[in-house]
Amino acid sequence: MCALLMTFACGGGGGGGGTSAPSTTPPASPWASALVYADPPSGNGFRFVANQALSTPTRLVLDLVGPAAQSGQGLSFILKTDASKVTWVAPSTASGLVQNVAFNLLPGPQALVGLDKGGGSLHGAVYQNSGSIPLGQPLVRVCLALNSGAVGTGVSVPLTLSAGNNLSNGGVIAPIDIAFGSLTAK
Repeated sequence: MCALLMTFACGGGGGGGGTSAPSTTPPASPWASALVYADPPSGNGFRFVANQALSTPTRLVLDLVGPAAQSGQGLSFILKTDASKVTWVAPSTASGLVQNVAFNLLPGPQALVGLDKGGGSLHGAVYQNSGSIPLGQPLVRVCLALNSGAVGTGVSVPLTLSAGNNLSNGGVIAPIDIAFGSLTAK
């Protein structure tokens, strides 16, 4: 009996005598921590492209680029997304939800609108008073922020255009389509 107690007291009794350290890696979170956007293919229309310099993992900044062969005086749009996954926020370089990048706005009251109408709907418009600019450049900027703890990893986030118009250099208002890339929460 004494020998048996000595064996257990000295660490004997089988099992190899090794100790295993507890795992220090926490389990992976089921919630996304970043937004990943793949630009739409290049084309000759309006499209939203990621502004990599201004984006962060949780804030996606998108620039609206127009057709290279056209010029115009302004544009308006209504964008939709899933408000349970992302929120429209002001780009870091702007004070409003829609930032003018290219149009020549006169001092004083601006014809620049960016309204979050709730439910994931963003209404935006920017027009200059006279003259026109080439549309094949970044025209306006918008930003989406990931809703923390609200969307799982690998989930697609919809971006669509409800309505859009362009004011041509001749003063004609015409509807536009806007191409979007794919937006995924990672």
